[in-house]
Amino acid sequence: MNLFKRNPPTEEKTATDPALVRALNRLIELPRAEFEEVIVGLYGALGHAAKRIGGSGDRAFDIVVVAKSGQHWIVQCKQWRGAVGESVVREFFGAMSREHAAQGAIITTTRFTPKAIQWAQGKPIHLYDGPALVQALQRIKGTAVLDTDGHG
Repeated sequence: MNLFKRNPPTEEKTATDPALVRALNRLIELPRAEFEEVIVGLYGALGHAAKRIGGSGDRAFDIVVVAKSGQHWIVQCKQWRGAVGESVVREFFGAMSREHAAQGAIITTTRFTPKAIQWAQGKPIHLYDGPALVQALQRIKGTAVLDTDGHG
């Protein structure tokens, strides 16, 4: 399930890289369904079968993935500006248990609190923050995905 090379990256890059800030703002401003489809596309580009579950009720996850290996995974998308905390990770872990998911990922446009990162350690939960997401989009889908001004 490791979509991204870093897990989680340092936050100082976010504040100093204008292109990264623009890309993250673009992702935050996408309609929720479109943002989730971007994530579905990442999994698809890696050869997994991913499907957005949609719906108005939050089931603590947004995407179901059948990995190339046949494993069942779930993904939660957090299109936030504020940090994702431990309670989100705990709730997601409960959803993983209910869904019998072998692995799970929380993918956000922001960062995770230290407590959230600590709580996920040793569990089959992957935490991907905004900079890691942008890096993966650029690497897997190409920079055009994040092109907001016609220059990549």
